[in-house]
Amino acid sequence: MALRRWWRGGFVMAGTIGLLVLMTGCASLTRLYFHPQQVWVRTPAALGLAYDDVELTAADGTLLHAWWLPGQKAHGTDSVIPGLSAETAHTDTEEPLPVVLYLHGNAENISSHLLSVAWLPAQGVGLLALDYRGFGASQGQPLLPDVLQDLHAAAAWLQQRFPERPLVVMGQSIGAGLAVPFVADSAARYGIDALVLEAPPARYAEVARDMFSRSWIGWALMPATWLLPSDWDPDAYAAAISVPVLVIHSPEDQVIRIGQGKILYSDLTGSACWIEASGPHVAAFAQPEVRQQTLEFLSGLSCPALSK
Repeated sequence: MALRRWWRGGFVMAGTIGLLVLMTGCASLTRLYFHPQQVWVRTPAALGLAYDDVELTAADGTLLHAWWLPGQKAHGTDSVIPGLSAETAHTDTEEPLPVVLYLHGNAENISSHLLSVAWLPAQGVGLLALDYRGFGASQGQPLLPDVLQDLHAAAAWLQQRFPERPLVVMGQSIGAGLAVPFVADSAARYGIDALVLEAPPARYAEVARDMFSRSWIGWALMPATWLLPSDWDPDAYAAAISVPVLVIHSPEDQVIRIGQGKILYSDLTGSACWIEASGPHVAAFAQPEVRQQTLEFLSGLSCPALSK
């Protein structure tokens, strides 16, 4: 059972990394960061949310799938997510809230991660939930740097469809790890206005070594982690991010330790905010106060009360 949880919750699995090192060499090891599932657990309709299926094409021709969930303007407290104040909810008289490109974690697909962000549309925030190549209905095989092409296709779709709306990238776990180099390199290209990161890794090999250190099997294969490429480690790109960033991490996170989030946060040189959440990996948005603070960040694209 423990190894199975590692498959779904971590970046690598001790029993497969050694085999892939021998079979494919270092270049293909980033495939171990991803554990896709094609079957959907639920659609937004099961949660009473309006949505559209979106088809995208990456630069290399890979066909991708995403869900577009339009923001719904609040008309009284009945349409406000419990735990969020009516004053914070979006209304007809306010400026439009951002559209969000949502990047999920490394396992399963958007259907199993949907609950993390299903509260946003009721607050007026439009959401494009992307499945990377190989996940859900998206074609191809997940591998870095190819997956970054998928983010480009999704951001271009949002930019073309909503040029007047602020654009925010929101990533959880490996989605946060992908978001950092993408925003560092492409914020100006797509007009990205802010970045939200929950439980971000700073250095992938360190995350792998931490996980391996928890079992004798992992210790036996620990040397293989030195072969993991560091080309896309988020901490190498953090200083190049010029937009406001909100970093959320829990000290109870046993998948990506809070120290990783703190390393990344310390590497940010621009406007940055830190929220210390509670609970397990990528569970911060289950807390009403974290939702409230995140919505305030999205509303103002800054966080003066929490600023660095």
